[in-house]
Amino acid sequence: MLVLDAGARVTQLRFLPDGRLLVGTWAAGDAEVAIWSLPSGPRVVIPLSVRQVWDEPSRVAVAPAGDRMYLTFGTLQTHSTTDGSVILGGPLAPAGEVIVSPDGRRLVSAYRETNGDTVLYGHEAWGGRVWQATYPHPRAMYLAGFLPDGDRFLVAGYHAVAVRSFDAQQEFAAVPYPAHRLSHLQLSPDGRHLGVIGHHSFYVYDTAALGKPRRISGSSNSGNFVGFAFHPAGKTLAVIYGGPTLVKLYDLDTLTLRTKLNWKVGPLTCVAFSADGLLAAAGTDDGRVVVWDVDG
Repeated sequence: MLVLDAGARVTQLRFLPDGRLLVGTWAAGDAEVAIWSLPSGPRVVIPLSVRQVWDEPSRVAVAPAGDRMYLTFGTLQTHSTTDGSVILGGPLAPAGEVIVSPDGRRLVSAYRETNGDTVLYGHEAWGGRVWQATYPHPRAMYLAGFLPDGDRFLVAGYHAVAVRSFDAQQEFAAVPYPAHRLSHLQLSPDGRHLGVIGHHSFYVYDTAALGKPRRISGSSNSGNFVGFAFHPAGKTLAVIYGGPTLVKLYDLDTLTLRTKLNWKVGPLTCVAFSADGLLAAAGTDDGRVVVWDVDG
């Protein structure tokens, strides 16, 4: 087990394809993205101007090649993961969320207007804006991710989970969402599952045929679901739930609990697996990151 000191509340964790670890932090309006070379090598730091806690995973998207990432804090910006510098010529739009296709050629960004409308923008990664679409208030939508075909992508809101086509620029499949609050939308690495934290429960949708989601039920108060991550092998789901320092590992096919990990380093905020599935990491509210060997 390795413990890193990030210096502030950890809001984001993401392993890059080469095994480096992206760590996002926030404290009293000061925020940054740091890219760590593990186990304790040099850091690349990108200061950010953030007005509120940025704990939604879709605030940042990493290109599949791992050489760049897209950040969304008012506007869409492209940064190098090598030295943190801004890469000019990338897509531009008002943005509060972003997702990138599996081949890195396309992006979709989302922006919430002051009137509550959600505007989606489709981009070619190195070209101009392709299209835009508006979800009028109160049909606000949040980005979940691209499916493996690189055309279809998932969005979710307070009323539905839907599939949109990048090429056709339209929505063609939707199912009701069974709760009034949602957060932390994530697709599994293979695109087979969509995870969503709801008000009292954690939901898992099978993306091949959207229907009634499977569920892990929480308490009657808030459920206490904080964050989650899909293992790249497609068989394990890690969920921060049931206690401030607990990571629970579930069998993804059956949603049965396999084991509990109790990292007594402070209240946990987020969790992630490396692309090869050999490492996992969890961030804490007091600024630490625990990295462990999944097989150890």
